[in-house]
Amino acid sequence: MNPIAKIVLAVISTIAALLIIAAVSLTTLVDPNDYKQEITSAVYDATGREITFSGDISLTFFPWFGISLGEVSMTNPQGFPTETFASVKKAQASIKVMPLFYRELEFSDVILSGVTLNLIENKSGKNNWTFTPPKEASSKPKRRGSIIESPKPKAAPTDSVALAALFIESLSITDTNITYENLRNGKKYSVIALSLSSSAFRAGKPFELKVSGVAESTAPAVISPFQLTVEATPSADLTVVDITDLHVVLEPEGTVIPGGEASIRMHSSLTAHIKDNYIAIRKGELSTYNTTMNLDGKVAYAKDLNVQANVAVNADYREVAKALGVSAPQPENDNSELTVSTQLKLFSDNIALNDIQGSLSGHPLNGDFLYFFGKDPQLRLRFNAEYLNLDPYIALADLLSKEDNTSKKGKKPAKKKAKAKSAVKGRNTNVEQNAQKNIEKAFAPETLAKLDAAVDIAINKLVVKELAVSDIKIMGKGKDGIVTVDPLHFTVFNGKVNSTVKTDLRGALPISSITVTTDKMDLGNITKTLAGTEYISGSLFLNASMSAYGMTKETVGRTLNGKATFNATNGTLQGLDILPKGSLELFQGKTREKIESSLTAQPYEVIRGTLFAKNGRVSNNDFMVKAAEMDAKGSGFANLASDSVHYKAEIKFDNVPMIPVVVSGKLSKPKYGVDLKRFLGSSIEDVTKTLLDKDDEEKDPLKRLEKGLKNLFK
Repeated sequence: MNPIAKIVLAVISTIAALLIIAAVSLTTLVDPNDYKQEITSAVYDATGREITFSGDISLTFFPWFGISLGEVSMTNPQGFPTETFASVKKAQASIKVMPLFYRELEFSDVILSGVTLNLIENKSGKNNWTFTPPKEASSKPKRRGSIIESPKPKAAPTDSVALAALFIESLSITDTNITYENLRNGKKYSVIALSLSSSAFRAGKPFELKVSGVAESTAPAVISPFQLTVEATPSADLTVVDITDLHVVLEPEGTVIPGGEASIRMHSSLTAHIKDNYIAIRKGELSTYNTTMNLDGKVAYAKDLNVQANVAVNADYREVAKALGVSAPQPENDNSELTVSTQLKLFSDNIALNDIQGSLSGHPLNGDFLYFFGKDPQLRLRFNAEYLNLDPYIALADLLSKEDNTSKKGKKPAKKKAKAKSAVKGRNTNVEQNAQKNIEKAFAPETLAKLDAAVDIAINKLVVKELAVSDIKIMGKGKDGIVTVDPLHFTVFNGKVNSTVKTDLRGALPISSITVTTDKMDLGNITKTLAGTEYISGSLFLNASMSAYGMTKETVGRTLNGKATFNATNGTLQGLDILPKGSLELFQGKTREKIESSLTAQPYEVIRGTLFAKNGRVSNNDFMVKAAEMDAKGSGFANLASDSVHYKAEIKFDNVPMIPVVVSGKLSKPKYGVDLKRFLGSSIEDVTKTLLDKDDEEKDPLKRLEKGLKNLFK
């Protein structure tokens, strides 16, 4: 053998022997439990927290450097509950020594058991997971075993060295409980009975991970068992993880969950590019309440959330109702399916839904949507549908709303607490903060004022609350802060409606104006649809031109201006309760029968009037009804801002004195009554004209009045 080779071999053999001797000596001669006090002191100097060892510490040095801990716990800082911040019943991990020289990490089985972690935010907004060393520790010499070291200046940060390889034989976490509690708002979230296990993990090789547990929330009160299974392969440099199978199951229960319980399942395959901050989804499927959403595309999250994906949704409202435990309304054509697919693009300054294709109950629909809120804001919307019947979906929503209200009965309303905005914002990620800013920018007045918009909507037929609207055509445009919708026309109640809407967004408050004309709307259909009974028939013509400031009901009520005329012709008043309660009791005998008969079915020639609005005060001075056996006229006003009304009407039946009706009080809940003073005055005047027999020759006026009143109240 070469002499040099012999020398090298001897040196290596000597070093190996020394390492073995050192490892055996350390293992047999050094007891790590002797250093618990030094470890406790070091942890306190670094964190300001006390740790307690209730179990033993054991070490191995070669060929595995390993540590095994018995029960260990760490206290909470001052100002927090006395319960422990964190504790573990058993922890065990070993790392192979020799691979460290080659920048390789090789772990044996990593075991954690009985972990408890209590995360708390107190009422002042401070948390217990921020570690603050005690002030005196910064200048205090640090003790390590029997060696005392003086504090040294921190070295300048250096670039981290990439790992050459990482290997973990297995990972096991059992009987783990994690709790987050916010003492300011009384909310508490927990994960209990958390269990995690994995197969051997080696960079570049496939592995399997399983996670299960139970998630709980106090506000709202929800409990949800969950399971997660992952089959994945990390790249050799750990910058890319190819997940061939991701399966998640959630089964939440609680009063806030529609139907009281749900089953949520997600199944996906994707590739996570960790270094480049994006995820490529090859196949994603989310299902709940018998509704399925499929997705494939790319999600980037470096600075802003950017999404480019193909999305498809399939739902059947009868199947949804079945999953919710309610009875679904039957569809018209035995088809209750909704399908929609689109290409979704979501970026920091725009959202787009391209090539929307779908069907509702077998009837096709399609469209496109784009909203860009960058330097030159743009809105583009195109939507076409053959037939949309929304009633089954509204009925299903009403059923769920009734169930929700029933479940909430008897519960005391929760007290509202002030929001601590700053503390929450401080914990948000940059992506979340940027998303919030983008949402605020999208709806900011300055963005809307510069919006360049184009809208084109065409629907052959739409049914909402049994109201059928057909031939809907809406075309709108916006430019330089002015939005115009022209035309806006549709057919409803067998009559055509034509309208133009204009909104000026350039001022502090938007100014909106609207013109509406209708042609031959069926009054019988209107009253039957809106009131459930056909009170009146005939043809209605309406012409209105109104304007107002703002977008809220209160602001519009104070600033409404304009004029409207209405005209109904050639119809019948049927069963109208137009007289105040108790009015008929003023009459007896044939007179009362005459009035009741007239109200039961009264053909009319015309009903018309004009409304004038000025700063929310709507007045009318020319209301009139001309019918076969009845005439009426009225005048008065309503104040939208103060919610008040004062209106007087005079109703005159053949051979019956005029009945003066007064409407007063709140416009939202008006009071109806008869002006008795005017009624008696008109009665006296009419007595001598209509109620006395034509052949009556009584000359004394008082006697004539006495006889007339007797006839009136027969």
